[in-house]
Amino acid sequence: MALEQYIQRIDEKLHLLLKKLQQVQAENVLLKEQLLEQESTLSIQQEMIASLENKLHLAKMAGAQGSPAGREDDEEFRKEMRNKINDYIKEIDRCIALLNS
Repeated sequence: MALEQYIQRIDEKLHLLLKKLQQVQAENVLLKEQLLEQESTLSIQQEMIASLENKLHLAKMAGAQGSPAGREDDEEFRKEMRNKINDYIKEIDRCIALLNS
């Protein structure tokens, strides 16, 4: 009788272990899908950063070639553009930090 009970307990534990294995495998699949999504999002954001950096570079070059007339308007425009670009970069950095955590 004791041997039969022992075998039954082992069988129950085996079923429980198999159930947990299936749960872990399902969770693993889900996590892999989430990782792929986040990697895709990160890639898109990195492309956006590169594009914004290129635009900033072009804006700096255009600003350096500007004429002295209307300097106050140019300076105000540059400050406004710089603030917008900095805001975009901060938002992108925040998104990257969220993706990395």
